[in-house]
Amino acid sequence: MNDGRWYDKYPALGEYITKLKHVEEGKRSRLLTGIKNLIEESDPELVDRHVMEFPMSTKKRRWYDLDPYAWLAINTLKFADKSVWDRVVDYLRGNLE
Repeated sequence: MNDGRWYDKYPALGEYITKLKHVEEGKRSRLLTGIKNLIEESDPELVDRHVMEFPMSTKKRRWYDLDPYAWLAINTLKFADKSVWDRVVDYLRGNLE
């Protein structure tokens, strides 16, 4: 079993996903909405194409597995192009620092 996170291949994105864990819930919700919007602007059909590939484990090991909005946004990012990852990193950098 591979316990590695897909975003470990892109450390900047992984860093900001980790930072989101520690953000106040209301602000985190707004940031996740922004991420969702960036994804939809880039590829409106991305969720529909890949939703059946999202992990449905009952173990919920990661913080974002417990929040349906975070779960959807972060699992969708897994299938996005690197250009979307770059935009998300820029967005989070501008809103978290």
